[in-house]
Amino acid sequence: MKRRSVLALPLLAATLPLISRAQETWPAKPIRLVVPFAPGTALDIVGRLAAAGASDELNVPIVVENKIGASGTIGTDIVAKAAPDGYTALFTAPAHYINQFVYASLPYHAVQDFKPVTKISNAQLVLVVGKDSPFTSLRQIIEFAKANPNKLRYSSSGLGGTIHLAFSLLNQMADTQIEHVPYTSGGQALTDVIAGHVDVTFTAVATALSHGKAGTLKLLGVSGLQRSRSMPDVPTVAEAALPGFELTSWGGALVRKDVPDAIVKKLNAAFVKVAQSPEFQARLVAVGVEPDLLPTAAFARQIEAEVPKWQHIIELTGAAQTQKS
Repeated sequence: MKRRSVLALPLLAATLPLISRAQETWPAKPIRLVVPFAPGTALDIVGRLAAAGASDELNVPIVVENKIGASGTIGTDIVAKAAPDGYTALFTAPAHYINQFVYASLPYHAVQDFKPVTKISNAQLVLVVGKDSPFTSLRQIIEFAKANPNKLRYSSSGLGGTIHLAFSLLNQMADTQIEHVPYTSGGQALTDVIAGHVDVTFTAVATALSHGKAGTLKLLGVSGLQRSRSMPDVPTVAEAALPGFELTSWGGALVRKDVPDAIVKKLNAAFVKVAQSPEFQARLVAVGVEPDLLPTAAFARQIEAEVPKWQHIIELTGAAQTQKS
């Protein structure tokens, strides 16, 4: 054995108890939960509700920080570069895994550099048209689109975004050619549907509910396999016209891959306890989000299964690795 290795052994032996003690006493200070999307979004709201509850369980503050930009990659990179001590976590959405197929390069690896902690929620999209639209069902839209290729237009919040993915899947399954009109924000995309400048779009459940009650939008279908608890009278896209159609967006916590499993176990336990609360679940439904708890192992299995699906849909959009990070 080399002298350097012999000298290193006592140092390693002295360090191991310190590492073990740090895991046992975790958390001993505030935890930072990075949300890589804007304040007020459904993901942000769920993250803040989950953080507040988990903070009570762990007896330390969990501070939510919105670090926005580049489809979530800026905030994600902050977590990727943080110390692997469990005091910085990411609360994110499928965009975390989708971005690797959209961007030519990223400063981190979405799969290899992170591991799942807990899935908290599932958010559906709602297919909507303006109040003056001649369409009252998805089937009518599909029939018109088949007879009139590229005559209908849908708006989205940008290339490779969730709405773009949803319509790419819809066009493939329905064998239609509804034209894409990308905007710089979801708000602008929706405004032009309300005004009648664009024919159709998908939007968040809470947004659709608000405009549906105001009479400014007609709600034609939700994007999950089950109807939304927030709007039980609105059919799913699958039952309205396209059996098997599903595109939803989860909200869940991830950490760096090298955060100790003992810490991940504690953080998961706190999130699970919160997510099982009927009061917490009711608050999610109130903002148009479905409670959908998956602890660490089950969440990891879901991610492993869905990443190839996201890759396939991105390839349908033509947006594969076209963007610069």
